[in-house]
Amino acid sequence: MLTLYIVVFVFFALKPVDYLEWWFLSLPSAIMIACMMIFYRKGRLTNLSYLSVLVFLILNTLGAHYTYALCPVGEWMKGTFGFIRNNYDRLVYLAFGLLISIPVMEILYRRFRLRYIEACFLAVFIIVALCALNSLTEMLIAAVSRSQQLFILTQAQGDIWDSQRDTAMGLLGAALNMGYCIFVKIRRNQRIHMVKVSK
Repeated sequence: MLTLYIVVFVFFALKPVDYLEWWFLSLPSAIMIACMMIFYRKGRLTNLSYLSVLVFLILNTLGAHYTYALCPVGEWMKGTFGFIRNNYDRLVYLAFGLLISIPVMEILYRRFRLRYIEACFLAVFIIVALCALNSLTEMLIAAVSRSQQLFILTQAQGDIWDSQRDTAMGLLGAALNMGYCIFVKIRRNQRIHMVKVSK
């Protein structure tokens, strides 16, 4: 999976729309991979978690290449569904909630031995916090390096509530996924309030 991502990363690193934006948007992916490599032996995750991270990283890398606001996938969505703006950033925030909540919940449940339902709820809170932190970082950098008005016109695409709506999409994705996990556990008659017991 790491080899596949490196190939994708190198491919989309060639001639991005804006090199400065590309570096900034690629930084979270680099941090995520570094953390997984550091804790690989101490806290190895399931293949599902690694696959979820891989899919998100590919989506983020594609967005970084086109600086999100110009991503062709978003333009296709814009034309097909009649959106006013390029909503690829919202799609990635939704994917972040859906996909990254899996490894976060797994770490809380298996490594920290929280109750399953606690791990699911806390995973949702962590996802929302990360989404909000990313949005605040974007706004801070925009305020320091360029005018806030330019940020609203480019990345936010004229939407003054862009950060709040992006965070809401992350919340929606995480809530849907964790709600589904709890539902599956209950359907299998497994106790969601019990602490994970390591073998």
